[in-house]
Amino acid sequence: MTYVKSSLTSPGLPAITSEIDKSQALVVLPESLTPWKTSILSCGASLGSTIVGFPFDSIKTRMQTHKYSGSIDCLRQAIRHEGVAGLFRGITAPLLSIACSKSLAVSIYTYSKPQVAALQEQIVSSSSNKNHKNNEGTPSHRNLILANIPTTYIAGSFTGVMVTLFSCPFEFTKLYSQIGMIEGRKLGLNVTVPRTVVGVSKQIIQCEGIIGLYSGLKLHMFRELVGSGLYFAVYETTKLMINESIANGTGYISGTKIPVGPISIAIAGGLSGILTWAVVFPIDTNKSLIQRDIVSNIIRQQNGLEKTKVKARIHLPTRRMYRGLGVTVTRSVINSMVFFGAFEYLMKHVA
Repeated sequence: MTYVKSSLTSPGLPAITSEIDKSQALVVLPESLTPWKTSILSCGASLGSTIVGFPFDSIKTRMQTHKYSGSIDCLRQAIRHEGVAGLFRGITAPLLSIACSKSLAVSIYTYSKPQVAALQEQIVSSSSNKNHKNNEGTPSHRNLILANIPTTYIAGSFTGVMVTLFSCPFEFTKLYSQIGMIEGRKLGLNVTVPRTVVGVSKQIIQCEGIIGLYSGLKLHMFRELVGSGLYFAVYETTKLMINESIANGTGYISGTKIPVGPISIAIAGGLSGILTWAVVFPIDTNKSLIQRDIVSNIIRQQNGLEKTKVKARIHLPTRRMYRGLGVTVTRSVINSMVFFGAFEYLMKHVA
């Protein structure tokens, strides 16, 4: 286990990946690329997870913004009207944005976590002189886990807010691609949605200006403030608890030769996805509804119809606000397991 040095929980809080054993390396990067290793590998891992999970995301967005009897009904109608390719409509934007966003997020997170840990140490030290070490002079498992929770949450929240400034335009163009044709049918129009990110962006800018690409930014940022912090905190804390409780620092399940790493990564990744979306889903639905109204107005303007007023309404969590949660949780579990599994494997085998 790799640790971030900190006298508060010395030898420190666990880093996002395990210790790298160069003897197990399958690929050795050129020296010039070594400083960018984390960014490169997180980018690669995110491409795979995005492709696998995108059809689920497409169903989620449609269910949030339009009425269906269930996810199967939504899937059936999407394929009937747009074919299987319709489930992948708008995938270019997230392939670009998520790859870059994940790379940026992991880089910001790995930088900010030690800074947050150091700040946490100063705050705790100034308010208490209690000894956080056990008799052997190392942090107890309980104290290490408790110290890890606020650190990972704050670092994750900061990361999410920063990445939102980059990812918001891509997320809006993705949503436009996913529901543009549906909105056109609602208005009785035969709408053609551009197949490229550039084409969609041009339509948005023509009607709403550059600022239109940031439609829904406030709710997007709020979602990431809550969700990204929870995502990293649950992932790291769960993985730490599993590794410390059943592996005893050996890397294998006690009394066996079964490596604990893949198990802890799968469980922690899946759990982080489930809990995060269960909490932030109403926020995401509000964001999608506001963006849907803006998409509708863009289509109206392009076809000579009068635009309607977009109300920045906030719907309190109700059953309707959780429409599409099941498919979202499924997607998130798969995404998280694929991303963290691939990322940690690459970090372990690429030196």
